[in-house]
Amino acid sequence: MDSKTSPTMETLKNYLQSRRTTTVLYVALFFAFSYLSYGAYLRFDVSSTGAMRISGTTKNLLRNLPEKATIELFVSNDLPDEAVLVARKARDFIQEYVNSSRGKVKLTILDPDNDKSAQARATDLRIQQLDLRVGGAKKAQAQSIYFGLAISYGDKSETVNNLIGLYEQHDLENQLTAKIFKMVKPNEKKIGLLSGHGAFNQKKERNPTSLSIFAEKIGSFYGDIMEINTSTADIPVEVSTLVIVQPGKLEPIDKFRLDQFVMRGGNLIVLSSGMEVNFGQQFMASPGNPDLKDFLKGYGIELGEDMINEQKPNYYVPFVQPSGMRLEKFPYPPWVLVPKSGLSQKHLSTKGNAALILPYTSSVKTNPAVLPEGEGKFQVEVLAKSSPDAWAQANFAFLDPGKMEDMLAAPKQTAGTYNLAVTARGKFTSLFATAEPPKEAPKTYLKAAEKDSTIMVVGTPYAFSNLTFILSEMTQAPLLDENIKMIFAAIDIMNGNEDLVELRKKSAPRIKAELVEDGKRKFLTVLAFALPLLIILGFGAYRLSRRKQLSPAN
Repeated sequence: MDSKTSPTMETLKNYLQSRRTTTVLYVALFFAFSYLSYGAYLRFDVSSTGAMRISGTTKNLLRNLPEKATIELFVSNDLPDEAVLVARKARDFIQEYVNSSRGKVKLTILDPDNDKSAQARATDLRIQQLDLRVGGAKKAQAQSIYFGLAISYGDKSETVNNLIGLYEQHDLENQLTAKIFKMVKPNEKKIGLLSGHGAFNQKKERNPTSLSIFAEKIGSFYGDIMEINTSTADIPVEVSTLVIVQPGKLEPIDKFRLDQFVMRGGNLIVLSSGMEVNFGQQFMASPGNPDLKDFLKGYGIELGEDMINEQKPNYYVPFVQPSGMRLEKFPYPPWVLVPKSGLSQKHLSTKGNAALILPYTSSVKTNPAVLPEGEGKFQVEVLAKSSPDAWAQANFAFLDPGKMEDMLAAPKQTAGTYNLAVTARGKFTSLFATAEPPKEAPKTYLKAAEKDSTIMVVGTPYAFSNLTFILSEMTQAPLLDENIKMIFAAIDIMNGNEDLVELRKKSAPRIKAELVEDGKRKFLTVLAFALPLLIILGFGAYRLSRRKQLSPAN
């Protein structure tokens, strides 16, 4: 057999070593990098928190969409200088969001300012113009721009406005994914609020007993919160989670209907103190809610008749007055700020939260005899606890900020660590397994749980009321934001939407990620530009070296 190389192979070898091949490979590499930089859209988040990184939850949802979705981005072509940079970053983020779907989401960019059909489309989809204050020659002026989007999936559509604000708050991914999740997996489960019991309600008022902000935020994803009065009717079957806020009087039929809700697998979120706060002239708290305490005790959860105070308190206190609210600066122990170290990092509800603010909170205990832990039993977790320096006021608590310095100076006989929020999950025993039901109850009812349910108890109703929202607004601190993230995560978990918790925790309004230093950022920018060129030059050097080695002279 001839050991020499065949003519065809020899020709191919010479061609691969030629300058023409090297030139072709250079051009191919150039276009390959160009395609990757545009089509693949490679971008790296090197911030400490990874806040601008597309999460695995989003990627999994988008790549497994049963049908394709479309995002219509409405952007004004003439943006003010103050908005150009952040708008470009937000637009780049949306482009990366779409690219991460691997073709399941299509992006269309429209300019309503210069296209009448796009303007009409924006109006139909309820895209709102964003008013920006821009600097003028003499004074600041307002300029209206378009920077919103609509997501279409099948015959459904959802609108997201103020993209610049959402991007700056690291909440853009959460909003986009939550909207798509809502369309792809329509939620048949509803959130209910016990009404007709106590002073708390959903009225849009700036007072401590209004839950309008809480209801608005929860309703943005789970739909309008259903008001349910157990004095007159059973809890509807479509309600998966019922929120109870400082209910006051609970009749036997109320307890029975709540119990049967738990027996069929319903979840309870109880936001209540063991004390009633009087915001009048006396400004004090006294024991209250005995019916709720009795109800919870049957499930192994005990709500204390006390008010917890912290040695290192929040110093900004909103005063409730007939004319409205004003903000004063006082040492105020009854406003308990629980830092991250006091929050459970095991349970998804509080994992990753920066803090919780719990105004006028009572202690919460669990009874191991009623809630035994272990495999096949109950899962019990303390979600929030005070510091070891906290102390409790029982029976009566004076809340006048002017007297707090005397309280701080007095000896503390009840100092110690107190549980402020707990959760328990498992099959609870009915309160009426052996006890006689009320006369209004049906003849047949559940005496044992059909499935697992969760009862979460937070020792204050004010952590989620407009009182905390007003304080957040006055101090510009994300107090209510952190509290809402906790309650949203709890509801997600109760409704089997654990995947969404990662996104809700990721969004951090007003809590800035630790960004890369300016010098390092410039270095990375230059490196991103120069890296493709360096790779091409390196490949060229390698090819030149190989050609010299394979030349006939060598």
